[in-house]
Amino acid sequence: MSNPYSNKKKIRGWKKHIRKINYWKNYNLTLDTAKLHKSQRDYVKVTIDPWYRLVRRNPPIWYNRLILEALIEIYLNWHKTLQEWGEPFYLKIWLFDHHFINSQVVAATGDWIVGYNNTFIKSNEARTFPFEKYKIHNFSLENFQWELHVEENYFYEKIDQISEAEINKIKQKAYRSGFLQNGDRYFAIKTGDVWIGTLHTLY
Repeated sequence: MSNPYSNKKKIRGWKKHIRKINYWKNYNLTLDTAKLHKSQRDYVKVTIDPWYRLVRRNPPIWYNRLILEALIEIYLNWHKTLQEWGEPFYLKIWLFDHHFINSQVVAATGDWIVGYNNTFIKSNEARTFPFEKYKIHNFSLENFQWELHVEENYFYEKIDQISEAEINKIKQKAYRSGFLQNGDRYFAIKTGDVWIGTLHTLY
């Protein structure tokens, strides 16, 4: 029996799946200002089936481009609302590569601005944004400033009850490590890249 979560499982009915992008986009096009005012944050994830499930699957690149266009349209609508609000805000596109289906638009105000600015570690690699890979038609990605960050998976020595043998294996893959305030040691393994996009102020 084939694995129902396999990324190689054949997808049928692509016209229907394209329509799903529009339904998802239209549902999220308007920023929930009441939620933002209450919790100081709001975000939209790419919750499009069959890719966004317990076990995530990456769509083909041409489909990712359609999703990216929708993310940008959502971003621009939210940006207009936040500018009219007149308060300092955080608004970014988190574009995950290689796990594109985890991409999202994130907005924050107040204390959450600092928190979101420190969500990811900035990469020390000197690479430019892959414009050709994510080439889209309705928007110019060059209207955004793209900064490369690191997607990481964390392991905690005490919380995860990691044995010494497991620690030695993790150390070989770890991108970085350190200690929490409670003394627990953590290990971060790089799992991909995160391109964080911000609209140029002159746009």
